Amino acid sequence: MRPLAYVISLKSAEARRRAVAERLGAAGVAFEIFDAVDGRGFEVEAQPVYDGPRRRALYGHDMVGGEIGCLLSHKAILEKVVRDRSGPALVFEDDILLHPYFGAVVDGLMAHQDRWELVRFFGDAKTLRQRQRPLLDLGHGFWMTRLMTVPGGAGAYIVSETGAAKLLKHLEKTPFPIDTLMGRPWLTGVDNLMVRPGLAVQDQALGSDIGDGRFVSHREIARNASLGRKITIGLRRLGENVGTRGAFWSAAPGDYLRARQAKV
Repeated sequence: MRPLAYVISLKSAEARRRAVAERLGAAGVAFEIFDAVDGRGFEVEAQPVYDGPRRRALYGHDMVGGEIGCLLSHKAILEKVVRDRSGPALVFEDDILLHPYFGAVVDGLMAHQDRWELVRFFGDAKTLRQRQRPLLDLGHGFWMTRLMTVPGGAGAYIVSETGAAKLLKHLEKTPFPIDTLMGRPWLTGVDNLMVRPGLAVQDQALGSDIGDGRFVSHREIARNASLGRKITIGLRRLGENVGTRGAFWSAAPGDYLRARQAKV
């Protein structure tokens, strides 16, 4: 049985809601619209969930209100998954486009629920070029893989109750957007898993409800940052490189053992 999908969408986004309802209906995905938290007008520093000092130390700039609203929306769904105890859930943002084999691949994941806690479905050309370890043949040319990088994107994923609970432990107060947190398995303990090739892409024609203020170039940060902050930012980037590779290679023995058992 396919899990229910929660679609994060602003109340005012009527056209988006109609479009995503048509797409999910055509894909045979049962869904509920989940009213998004609109953070665009937030006073960022006043939000209890946001660790501003740590964010600025690690990145050299603040998150924007839209990012915090997005984070709170995903957090509310993760809390619901844990509270309802009804099994895994699909989570979508309202600007996704799904591959025609989406339903069949999700069926493959559901047949092996013991193999994953969180699987993200975005997979652009850049992600496909990154090093990945095949873990599970999902049919139709799709594989569940372990990715050795820090991918972005939380617009389409499936999460188990245990995966949701692990993420929530790090969402009481955080310096990270939700997609960045999902890509830090060395911090959360949740495997960084993907489907290759990707099953979902963002509809670029719709634009973003979060806003482009979150995109700050490394060059601009370096120009404005103090020496101490430049050092902190550099250490954060080094830690990410070490963390991604450490998580990838430390999981190799278990991945190999499960692959051997699957062939028996």
